[in-house]
This record gives sequence, C-alpha cells and structure tokens, in this order.
Amino acid sequence: MKKLRVSWKLVALFVLGAIGSGLYVTRLKAFTLIEVQYLPAVQLIASQEVAVNVSNFSAEPVTVNIQIFSGGGGLLGEVQSEVIEPGKTYSLSYVQSGGTVAARAVVAAGTASSVVSSLVAFDKATRQVIAIAPALIIGS
Repeated sequence: MKKLRVSWKLVALFVLGAIGSGLYVTRLKAFTLIEVQYLPAVQLIASQEVAVNVSNFSAEPVTVNIQIFSGGGGLLGEVQSEVIEPGKTYSLSYVQSGGTVAARAVVAAGTASSVVSSLVAFDKATRQVIAIAPALIIGS
C-alpha cells in the first residue's frame, strides 16, 4: 500500500508538470517558435555590423519589407516598402550597440520567387565578411 501511494505521487507530479509545460508552450508566439527553429542567425558583438542584402533578379520592380530580429524576437532594424529595380541590390545595415546578440533577417516581397537575400556579418577591425546566412524570404 505504501509503494502504491509513492507511485501515485510521482504520476500526479508528472501530470502537473506536463500540464504546466503545455500551458507555457501555448503562450509563446508562433513566430518565436519558427524563428528559433528555422532561421539561421549570426552572433554579433558590440560595434559589429551586419547587413541584409536583397537582390531583385526579375524583370519587374519588387517592393520589399526587410526586418532584422534579435534571438529573443526583438526588432533590431527595419525598412518598409523599399522598391528594388530589376537587376539591383538593396542593403540594410545594423550596428550592434553593446553586448552580444544573435541577428536573424526576414524579407517580405510581393513575389518571393523574384528576390534572393542574405545576412552578412563583418569583422569589426578589418570590415571583411566573416559570416553569411540566408534570410527568410516570404511572399506578402
């Protein structure tokens, strides 16, 4: 009988833990879950620069919205409704003010299949490219 009480206590503790963690997960934003799992990031230190380059390879102008997010989902930099002419590239730069942060980029384009984009990190001292990560491109 005593062993039965102990096992019920463990089962009750497990069930309460599962319910608690389930409630915590459902409160999270869907974008934060997608961002953490699927978007490549570049780690930045103080005074380090990162740039999002978006190139239009279609025959028509493309309007894009570009956003740079931190690892926690905070907005670091953004440009809205930038028109990129055919065969041209637009670049959005961000310089980390202090501390370290993981930077991720999202590009929303009217026609997602007409642009290509990357997130480029530069060395603080030499300004040479040290990391390139793809940006997430979504159709708007």
